[in-house]
Amino acid sequence: MKNEDLATTRVEEATRHIPSIGLLGFAVGSVVASATLMALGRKQAALFVGQWAPTVLAFAVYNKIVKTFSAPYDEDQRLKHGDNASFIKSAEEVRRQESLRPLS
Repeated sequence: MKNEDLATTRVEEATRHIPSIGLLGFAVGSVVASATLMALGRKQAALFVGQWAPTVLAFAVYNKIVKTFSAPYDEDQRLKHGDNASFIKSAEEVRRQESLRPLS
C-alpha cells in the first residue's frame, strides 16, 4: 500500500488492468446505441443509454491518471520505473537509499 487507504489501492490495482481502448469503445458504443434508440422513437431509453458515455469517459480519465501518475510503492519500484524521486519519502531517506544501492 502506498499513500492511499486500502480500498483505494485495491480499486486502482484492479482498474489498472482495464485497457483504455475498451473504455473508449464502450463510450462510443453507448452514443451509437443512444442515437439508434432515438431514431427508433424510444426517447427515454435513448436518454438513459446516452448518459453512460460521459460516465464511462470520466472513469477512463481516472483510469489513465492512475496508470500514468501512480506513486511508487517503494524506492526499488521507483528506480525500476523512471527514476523519479518519490514524494512519499523525505529527501534524506532517498539519499540514504541511493547510497545503499549497488553501482551498475
